[in-house]
Amino acid sequence: MHSSTLKRAVARVVVTTILGSAAVAAVSIVPAGAAEEVATAGSVISHKPHAISPQIKGRAELIVHTMQSVSGKLTKASTLLFVPEGQAPKGGWPVIAWAHGTTTPGNKLCAPSLTDDLDGGLTKDGFNSDYLFEISTLVNAGYAVVAPDLEGLGEVAEVPYPYFNASSLARSLISGVVAAHKVNADLSNEYAAVGHSDGGHAVLGVEAYADEAPQFEFKGTVAIAPYTSIEAFVKELAQRTAANPQKADDFRLLQNFNVALMTTGLKVIDPSFEASAVMGPDLAAQLKDFTTRCSVPAIGGLSKAMTAKGVAFEGFKENWADDPKMAAFLGVNDPAANPNFRLRKPTFISLGPDDAFVFLNTTRALVARLKADGTPVTYNEYPGTDHFTVIRAAQADTMAFLKQRFAD
Repeated sequence: MHSSTLKRAVARVVVTTILGSAAVAAVSIVPAGAAEEVATAGSVISHKPHAISPQIKGRAELIVHTMQSVSGKLTKASTLLFVPEGQAPKGGWPVIAWAHGTTTPGNKLCAPSLTDDLDGGLTKDGFNSDYLFEISTLVNAGYAVVAPDLEGLGEVAEVPYPYFNASSLARSLISGVVAAHKVNADLSNEYAAVGHSDGGHAVLGVEAYADEAPQFEFKGTVAIAPYTSIEAFVKELAQRTAANPQKADDFRLLQNFNVALMTTGLKVIDPSFEASAVMGPDLAAQLKDFTTRCSVPAIGGLSKAMTAKGVAFEGFKENWADDPKMAAFLGVNDPAANPNFRLRKPTFISLGPDDAFVFLNTTRALVARLKADGTPVTYNEYPGTDHFTVIRAAQADTMAFLKQRFAD
């Protein structure tokens, strides 16, 4: 049996064992009517007005609701609902489910709803996310935006953040859409999903779970710099190190950061997973602090630890993705590693060639596979842009794509 075939076979077995089961003045909380709510995903627990930037020409509410967690049980989740000013059009405001990128490996307070820039601290910490620009552009164009903190993030979160978990990400978005309709009757029953980075990865998974809310029509996906193809990304970083040794430290940092992220996500659903299976003791020793920080400080802390030890730092293992549990995790949650991943709804993917976190080669390979499988996918690259500046560069195309989706 070919090694890659064996790897997939082992992954399928492991999947069944560890992954198969499941400025506003008013500030009063409005409790949901107990008589009309049942214990299902999207049930509203409370909602209250939320102060927002004047860039957004509308109003917002913070909704606390239920969603199905990766454990299969219901848990509390928080979602922001942005609604344009003025009167809703006939049929209601078309809805965009917005998915943010990696704000943290595991600190629930690094949540968009807790930061003015709606990015969990990325801009404050030095990464200008442009999430406020994205949300304001959508709302000001007449879309209602449903923006979940995601499972495990936000002040009310009561479970760990299951990083990179495709089902959790999709259900965070869909349960937020369900809850938003219960709070505001002026929303359309049609929605599309837009996301950036790991949020771009998140929205690629919504279609597979859209049937869990059959009362709404899912129209399509916009994935901006989608964070996928993790194993291939780490391998390409090794190739870049060989070709550009003066940047070896930067590439090595990104390799260890990515493997640490995947390990963190896997350990949430399988606490028995031993980090030593995929990394050395130095990187494993960083995981505790790593998961308590927002993203930029997490990268900074890891960089400091690696610099202190230099080449002696024992980080990720070269064959990290061959570990059966890790291979299973990637096979379920990474579209590039999942041979059964399919999309049938129209999809728009955008990427900047200067992106340091999502590479052209790996993204092009995923797009080619989707096209070969019949996915109606549009893929654009925007010269001179990186992981964040691509958001503005692609905005006109994003808006044109969404306009067409809701016209169909």
